[in-house]
Formats: sequence, C-alpha cells, structure tokens
Amino acid sequence: MLQSYTKNYIRIYFWQILSIVLNLLSLFIVIPQLSSQPGVYGIYSICVSAIIFLSYADLGFLSAGYKYASEAYAKRDREREVDILGFICFILFCLVLIFSGVMLLLSFHPEWLIKGINKDSNLIVAQRLLLILAIFSPNVVLQRALQVIFGVRLEDYIYQIVLIAVSICKILSVFYFFRPGHYDIVPYFLFTQIVTTTGLLYAFYLTTKRYGISLMSFLKRLRFSPVLFKEIKALALSTFFITLSWIIYYELDIYAIARLSGAQAVAYYSIGLTCLSFFRSIFGTLFNPFSARFNHFVALNDEKGLRSLYKTVLCVMLPPVVFPIIAIASLSKPFVFSWVGSNFSDSVQIVRLLVLSNILAFISYPSGMLMVANKNIKALYFLAILQPVLFWGGISLLFPFIGYLAFSYFTLLSFMVSGAIYLWISLKFLRMNLLNFLGTVIRPAVLPVLAMLLILIPLSAYLPQEKSKLNLLLTVFAGGTAALIALVIYYFTSTIFCDYIKNIYYKFVRKG
Repeated sequence: MLQSYTKNYIRIYFWQILSIVLNLLSLFIVIPQLSSQPGVYGIYSICVSAIIFLSYADLGFLSAGYKYASEAYAKRDREREVDILGFICFILFCLVLIFSGVMLLLSFHPEWLIKGINKDSNLIVAQRLLLILAIFSPNVVLQRALQVIFGVRLEDYIYQIVLIAVSICKILSVFYFFRPGHYDIVPYFLFTQIVTTTGLLYAFYLTTKRYGISLMSFLKRLRFSPVLFKEIKALALSTFFITLSWIIYYELDIYAIARLSGAQAVAYYSIGLTCLSFFRSIFGTLFNPFSARFNHFVALNDEKGLRSLYKTVLCVMLPPVVFPIIAIASLSKPFVFSWVGSNFSDSVQIVRLLVLSNILAFISYPSGMLMVANKNIKALYFLAILQPVLFWGGISLLFPFIGYLAFSYFTLLSFMVSGAIYLWISLKFLRMNLLNFLGTVIRPAVLPVLAMLLILIPLSAYLPQEKSKLNLLLTVFAGGTAALIALVIYYFTSTIFCDYIKNIYYKFVRKG
C-alpha cells in the first residue's frame, strides 16, 4: 500500500509541476495584459478574490467532512462516503446561493463595494463582472465536491489534468481578448467561467467512469442529514470558527483597501496578493495528499506511522516552500518591474512582505491538518481568535500613518506568530524539544538558504528592470537556478530528505 501511495504522490506532483509552469505562464501573459489598466484590473481583482472567498463558505463542514470521508474511504464504506459528500456540499450550496444573491445586488450598486466607482468610467465594467460572478458562483460546489472525491483516494492528479487543460484554454484566450487595440475584460471573465464549468462537467464524467459517482448521483445525495450533522458538527463548528476567523483575518483585506483607498490601491496590493495566492495554491496541492493520508492513519489508529510520516513531511516539504519564497523575496524589485512595470513600484515591498508571510508554511500546513485529523479543537479555537485580533488591531494602529501598506506588514506578523504556535504543536506531537527540532529539520536548510542569499542579493542589482517577458523570464530563471542549487545542497545536508528521494527512486523508477 505504501508503494501505491508513493506512486500517487509522484503522479500528483508531476502534474502539479505542469500546473506550476502554467501558472507562471499566466503570470507572464495574463497579469501584464490585465494590469495595463490599473483601475479595471483592481475591479477584476475584487471579483477573483470573491471566488477565492467562496472556497471558505462551508461553515467548516467541508473541511470536517473531508476528514470523515477519508476515514470512510479507508474503511471501504462507499455509501457513507457519498452521504457525507452530499451533506457537506449541501451546506456549501446554501451559502453559495446567499453569496450569489449578494453579488447580484452589488452588480446593481457597485458603489457600495468600491470607493468612487460612480465617478469612474468603469462603472459598467464593475456591474457586468459582478453579474457574471453571481451567475457562476455555484461552480464552487462542484469544484469542492471533486476535490473531495479525488482527494480521499489520493488521485488528485486526475483532477489536476482537467484543470491544466482548462488553464491552457484561459491562457490562450488572452491573445484574443487582449489583442492590440482591445481590452475585453468582461468577455474574458465570462469565457473563463464557461471553460471552468465545462472542465468540471468533464471531471464528473471521469468520476462516473472510475468510481461510479456521477453528477446526477451526487446531486441526488445533495441534502441535509440530521444524523451526519450531529456527528460532524463539533469538528465543523471549530473549523467554521477558524474559517470565519480566516475570512476576517485574510480575505477581507482587499475589500477594506477598496473601500478605504480605492481601486488603484487595490491594483497595487493585488500584485502581492497574486503572488501570495500563487504560493497558497501550490502549497495546498503539495500538502493535500498528506492530509488524506493523516486521516487514513487516524482511522486505523496508527499513531506511530502518523508520527513518522509527519516528520518526513516537514523535512521533505521545507525546500519547495522555503527556497522559492527566498528567491522571490530577494528579487522582488526586478521581479515586479519586469512583470508589470515600474509604475507598480508600490507593489515591491508588498510582494516581499506577503510572500515572506508563508515562510513557515512547511510547519503550519501539516500542523493544521494534524489538528483537524486529531480533532484538537482547543488549539483550533485559540488560533482562530488570535490571528484576526492581531491582524486588524495592528492595522487600526498603523493604517493612519502608512495607509494600505499596513495590511502587508501585519499579514507577515500574524503569520509569524501563528507559525510559532504551529511549531509548538508539532514539537508536542513529535515528542521533540526545540533543540532537537532545530537540529533535525532546520539546521540542514541553513547552508542552502545562505547560499541563495549570497547569490541573489548581489545579483538583484544587475538584473534588468524594464517591463518585458524576456526580462521576467530572466529574473525567474535566476531565482529558479539559485533555488535548484539550494536543493542540491539540501540533498546532502538533510538525511531524511536524502533517504526519501532514494526511496522514491527505488520504488518508482527502478521497479517501474
């Protein structure tokens, strides 16, 4: 079974690498085109952020249900798995309908959301984008259902292939909607939503063929269950509290900036937010298979196996988390200037701070998954209270002095404080003291990180800073090369990482 799951991890990461390449192409092609009109791009960014916001609209039941669905799959209880899926998606569907209604209302009154839009020529653009968002909001229910169906089986790579095809269509469409003399952002947004819907329907066709779970059978199970509600509500309420906290702490910033500082400020901040969202999407895909596996171990009462896997995850995931973040933070000025131009100079510091806020993700992601798997509700509540209080309390103090830059500073501070708490939880679970943890997990990364800094900080001053795809590719290549050098060094400094790579080679490559 371990060999089978190892191969699934490799398949997931192989297709994720392709997805990362496509995301990079999107950064190179899509964002420069959209950002050529900062005011309109700011409105578009609000709509995109609203789609991300929808992913939290499940009152915690989807996150909790994922745990129970994973356990049901591990016990080969298909009926219970599908019942759980229908129940948690029903909760999400009800909330999405409310969200859709709010977006529909805002499409008639965008001035309620965006400061000064009534005096702007972009009023009609805002109305149409919000209307499209309202119509296609239910797509989120299908997306989350598919994530659960494929995720609990550790076959996310199949769904990723579909999403990659969808992304290719979106990227290619940019050359039509933003050809010379045209800036058709409303038709572009509509097209992306239609393509996404088509991809979701095809993914359900695949679940029908592979698992016997069709779209119709899923919709028939889409209902409230008092029995499942009673069983799941304790964990769901704690994760909902976390979700609500996360929304207050993390997803309302762009709306607050739009209301307090206007669409132009949103455009500048959105460059950093795009980078942060890019890393979050990558980290989510990297860690998600381990979340399902954690739940499998809990279902089988194998704490020793879970502890061993947890330590491995920390060491193996450190390089893909830390090294790219160090690269972008070190090259933030040439990266931003070559990407969207020097008129976005305000975005340089924002990019650096927001990207660095995820530097401890290799600890926080698995620790958060562990708390859910073990139903550590008290710790979940504590973090849920701490983060928004620290974030918005700091902003209220600093905003009058430095404006919307306060959001990026306190995003970083809040992440660092919560990261320290996740570290404490990890130490307690692993039964390690801090010195042992530093020696086992952190020390092997010191030399690779120093090597990156010695390469990139001096190099940053010599990289081109004019807006061009070639210059952006050169900057990304420089950062990627430094990260690759660091990875090679880490292979020799981290015994756990080295053993894991050798294990993959012998199980996946040599045995075919």
